[in-house]
Amino acid sequence: MIQIFSSLRAALFLVGISALLFSCKTREKLVYLQHDDAPVLVQADYQVVLRTDDQLNIMVGGSDMESLAPFQFFYSSNTQGGGSMIQNSQMMTNVGLSYVIDINGNINFPVLGFVHLAGLTRLQAVEHLQKLLQVYVQDVVVNIQIMNFKYTVLGQVKAPGVHSVPIGTERMTILDAIAKAGDLQITALRKNILLVREEHGKRTEYRLDLTSKKLYESPAYYIRQNDVIYVEPNFTANFQGTNVQTFTSLGTTAISIFLSLYTIISLTK
Repeated sequence: MIQIFSSLRAALFLVGISALLFSCKTREKLVYLQHDDAPVLVQADYQVVLRTDDQLNIMVGGSDMESLAPFQFFYSSNTQGGGSMIQNSQMMTNVGLSYVIDINGNINFPVLGFVHLAGLTRLQAVEHLQKLLQVYVQDVVVNIQIMNFKYTVLGQVKAPGVHSVPIGTERMTILDAIAKAGDLQITALRKNILLVREEHGKRTEYRLDLTSKKLYESPAYYIRQNDVIYVEPNFTANFQGTNVQTFTSLGTTAISIFLSLYTIISLTK
């Protein structure tokens, strides 16, 4: 009997050591941005470049409301006087107007006509429009915001779907995007995240390792409009629908029973 208990203790000890080693190995697969020998020094470039189909909110201001009027769709028919009048110009100027960049990379702006903005950063577009408008508007000020900055997250995350970037925000990282999707599930493969990006009419694929600090060096570290992020399942996803702890417990019990039977058989010989 003593030998049986000794065998059981030895078996449980081996199971405990195996579980500890498995836990350490699992931690390496789950922890983000683990230590790398070489320091990572990256010049951050997070400025968003305007693209076809971007919806822009453009606000134009200046010191002279009359000179601003042609650049705002504020005119309406005056049925009493037969002319036209400006309606609530100050309020409309603060709200701004919506423009969509067409397939040729242009917006159709009042008085200026077609203005090419695709390929410019938001700040470059602001400077470009201000330069064109300063001929017509005294002390002109232009503000541009991207209204439809969104991305898609699929796969092993807690909240897959299409997510929007808050208006006025340009600095959105892959980590921010995943966090907004509820973070990765335990069944997610963190070393091979797929990001699909459309650039100049072509789709480019990037593979990202979230466990490495080399992630900072990737051109896909900062999210762009309409990026698609896919998180693959890891090997533990095969146990979906099964309680892994129960499976492990049953395995431990089976090993213990096997060792006990082996010991009993050995003693009866």
